[in-house]
Amino acid sequence: MTTEAEPDPAQSPVANLLAIAPPGCGKTELLARRARHLVTQLEPHQRILALTFSNRAKRNLRERLLDALGPQRFRRYVRVTNFHGHAAEIIRAHGRTIGLDPGAPMPGRSTLDDAIEVYTRGLGSGPAGKRRDEIARALSQAKQGPYDDDQVRRALVLSGNAYAQQIEVDRQEKGILHYEDLLRHAQRLLGVEAVARLYQQHYGAVLVDEFQDLSLQQLDIALSSSSTSRTFVGDPLQGIYTWAGARPTEVEVALRDLCGEPQRLAMSYRSSPAVLSVVNRVSIALGGAPLHAVSPHTWPQGGAAASGVFRTGRDEAQWIVDTSTQVLASNPQATIGVITRLGWRREPIDAAFTAASHLPRQRWDLAIEDSEIIKRIVGSVGLLPRQADMDTVRQAVLDDVDRNDVEALAQTLDALAEFETLVAQVGSASAAVAQLRAQNSHNAIEPGVHLLNAHTGKGQQFDWVFLPGLEDFHIPGSRALTQEQLDEELRIVLVILSRARHGVVVTRAQSLIAKSGNVWNPDASRWWAGVTDACALSIENLRAHIAALPAG
Repeated sequence: MTTEAEPDPAQSPVANLLAIAPPGCGKTELLARRARHLVTQLEPHQRILALTFSNRAKRNLRERLLDALGPQRFRRYVRVTNFHGHAAEIIRAHGRTIGLDPGAPMPGRSTLDDAIEVYTRGLGSGPAGKRRDEIARALSQAKQGPYDDDQVRRALVLSGNAYAQQIEVDRQEKGILHYEDLLRHAQRLLGVEAVARLYQQHYGAVLVDEFQDLSLQQLDIALSSSSTSRTFVGDPLQGIYTWAGARPTEVEVALRDLCGEPQRLAMSYRSSPAVLSVVNRVSIALGGAPLHAVSPHTWPQGGAAASGVFRTGRDEAQWIVDTSTQVLASNPQATIGVITRLGWRREPIDAAFTAASHLPRQRWDLAIEDSEIIKRIVGSVGLLPRQADMDTVRQAVLDDVDRNDVEALAQTLDALAEFETLVAQVGSASAAVAQLRAQNSHNAIEPGVHLLNAHTGKGQQFDWVFLPGLEDFHIPGSRALTQEQLDEELRIVLVILSRARHGVVVTRAQSLIAKSGNVWNPDASRWWAGVTDACALSIENLRAHIAALPAG
């Protein structure tokens, strides 16, 4: 990852390391090599805690750590989890210390959404959407610290949001937890000296992926979980979660105070020169430095960057399906990410791929299309009697899920609800299983087409990336009004583009069908010209580029 003349950040002797890694510059590889270095320094019975933000990111990091350490050392020395999973484990083990029931069911992301829905039902989509955001924001802000229930209630009274106050009263009376409660209770528990000491003795090091997405609360949890060695890797230019509580500026200041001047990675191991030409255009606009490909001459034709305008959203969708078909015909192992800012803009594209049954594809917003969950359902049903009812299937599948992995549990419950609908259509669980498609690939991203939005695609990479809908109202979104909000929207564009390895394709439509059924003619995004000027290919000559690529 580095030349002989460069010091290797992974081998740094410092206890606390901060590394800034622009997209594709080897962030996950640095964490894996750092783990390999730190394993030799652990005390007997100590492990390394690796923290991520999602299960897909956890899967990526786990695979890289397995490669770096080997299965035996990985199992012995490393624990990979996301922040909410780590919080759930802490509550399960020590909840009684602060009066919590460790056996209480762990919540999923939807528990608060469901509670909010009860209070906003019937308001209509516009007012209800704004009201939901206000309630969720009030509750989140009231829980961004090691606060007990009384302190949360007082904070909500000060917020003036009556709905949020009532939702919290209902939660406390029922004795349940919402997803947002896990981190504050974990932070409270790690504030107990005896509890913190146990974790600091157990974990000789902590590795944190994507430090720019940390809230101050998550930063405190990471720092309290290990006092010996802390490594933080990320990129401020990819900070796109301030709406969810991330505080990239404050976190970076705190980490610089702890770690000193950050190590910086500057060469792209992911993307072709053509992709980097587009990525650099956006990165420089955000104040970043240009990236260069490590081996520019190894990319066939230097990679691809193309752009084009379509008459309608349906025309755009069908073209993406046809082009994806050509890519996969040339290389069946190719990975293709079709990434939008918001889910509604992908609706005609999702419909077009649903009709294209010849193409392997996953919609990341449908839990039933996640290969890991499909394998879990298929494996559980295969061990049951052929006519097992849905309750038996549900219990068998859930028994296979780590109850501390709140994200996996929530996704599995969503998948089971979708699976139950399929069972009702085809008549039995065994018949429904026959219709599920699980790939046998061991890669974190399976070959085929992946339909997703920008935030769920964070940290992933695809051979090809399509960015449809570079239009006003979609990118930037209608709620981006301040310069700070607009900067974050542009960082979202950077995140989408930088997922691409060989090729990136940027498109927009001149006419869309709105939810009301009316025709809508969006303007080009304010960033359209700046992005597409860096695209050397048109959509017309992109097909010739693909045809000229080596097979496979």
